[in-house]
Amino acid sequence: MANERPAANAAEKSPGKPSGRHSGHRSGRSGPRSGQSGSAPARKPGRWTWREYMLQLSVVILGIVITFAGSGLIERWQRQRQVRTTMLLVYEELKTNLGLRDNCCEKLRFDQDGMLMFDHYGRNVDLIPMDSLDRYVSLLGTMRSVEVQNDAFEVLKSSGVIQFVGDKELLMQVLGCYRQLGTFADRVDSYNQSKINAINHFSASDVHADFHMDSRQLWRALLRDPLCNSFIGMSAYYVGYPDYLRSDIAGVAKTIAAINEKYRFE
Repeated sequence: MANERPAANAAEKSPGKPSGRHSGHRSGRSGPRSGQSGSAPARKPGRWTWREYMLQLSVVILGIVITFAGSGLIERWQRQRQVRTTMLLVYEELKTNLGLRDNCCEKLRFDQDGMLMFDHYGRNVDLIPMDSLDRYVSLLGTMRSVEVQNDAFEVLKSSGVIQFVGDKELLMQVLGCYRQLGTFADRVDSYNQSKINAINHFSASDVHADFHMDSRQLWRALLRDPLCNSFIGMSAYYVGYPDYLRSDIAGVAKTIAAINEKYRFE
């Protein structure tokens, strides 16, 4: 009887599975077992997939391209600004030279009118009205000079800006314009030298003239000198038709207009 009761108690306490298996099932970590479906295991830190690598590489390459492109644009903008600044100096300098040219040509035209007057009367002083002789009494003694400015042009050539001027046709026009101005100045100097030679020849001759002479007497003495007489006859056409001097510088105004049309300075 004593053994039957403990056995019955044991049967009542665990009617199903043994107590040892029941306690063992409760212990341990919960979650899916190995081989069962679920979320993928976490990637080890520090390792990239090839997609991530290509994405990062593309970002770096794009940044480099943008940097170089931006630097190139800034450099080109700076060059064009330097070209524009220099061309503005050239533009203003050419306008100044145009004014100097016009002033010189006006004085040369005065000389020409006087010499043509003498030719018209056959260089016979007695036939020329006295007021006309008075008007041109200083013709042989006055020099006509022009100082062509080229500082801005030298800056254009020496600073390296000239290679960045995009409009090569305009650049060639500017170069030709300054060449014309140089030729103009040389021919005016040649004209003045011829006048100086004539006056020096007259001064070295036996003819004595002073300021107390009236214009008719002075011109009579001047035209008796062969070199002065020759200068009057030849130089009238040197600065007149076909107007060699003006043809040398006919392109100055056109060049100024072309520069302004390109850069819109005015």
